[in-house]
Amino acid sequence: MFWELAQKANNLAVIIEYGWEKIPGETQELLKVFAYAFIEPPQGIKERLLKFVGIFYLAIALPWILLKGEFDSYVAYKNALDRIVNAILSEVEREDMAYQKALSEALEETFTEWETSSAMTAEEACERIRAISNQALE
Repeated sequence: MFWELAQKANNLAVIIEYGWEKIPGETQELLKVFAYAFIEPPQGIKERLLKFVGIFYLAIALPWILLKGEFDSYVAYKNALDRIVNAILSEVEREDMAYQKALSEALEETFTEWETSSAMTAEEACERIRAISNQALE
């Protein structure tokens, strides 16, 4: 079951990655809503209900997944969902001119200060990229 879902989710990710501009605007908006809800669930009573359903589902599904040897297929499905969300967010970033401008300015600043700056750790680089992204979205 999860293998089929993973395959379908990966197919959707490919469509988003290589054909975003061919997807109708209304569908793009729905995909954006899905991606944002996936990374940051809505707050309030709906969030609590979704969290409860998620916990209930895991309580029933997790033993079944483990007993049936479906763990690998579940991981493939989860990775495919992550791929869909990443593809959608990449397209959102690509369309956002303020984000593109902030990213270009940050890259230009980085190359300008190349010789005088110290090496960054991977964590520092991720934090810097996150800060740039947050600044552009504000």
